[in-house]
Amino acid sequence: MSWHRTWLFARRTMKEIMRDPVNLFFGLAFLMLLLWALSLIYKQVGQIPGAATISSDELAAAIAAYAPVFVSLFSGMLIAKDRTSSFLARLFASPMTAADFILGYSLPMLVVALA
Repeated sequence: MSWHRTWLFARRTMKEIMRDPVNLFFGLAFLMLLLWALSLIYKQVGQIPGAATISSDELAAAIAAYAPVFVSLFSGMLIAKDRTSSFLARLFASPMTAADFILGYSLPMLVVALA
């Protein structure tokens, strides 16, 4: 396994993720919009007598559970796009190993999941 090849492929994958507006919307904007909308709803529900309330911390933790779902969606879409564009076939002709491929796709997804 060559760390240089893995790093170059991971860098290319990260650029591909950042250039896709669907990934950016669902990875960042949608979660923030969902948090904002649900916090407004729960503020209104909190004014109803006897209604259960949820704090913002609990709500943020619940929305953070969506991150792994979106990361798996992004990685699946990226691999499918690479496969349909014949980019993956060209990569198979390169001297990259299986570990280079796996880490090249996984490292950027880890960064997105942590963000």
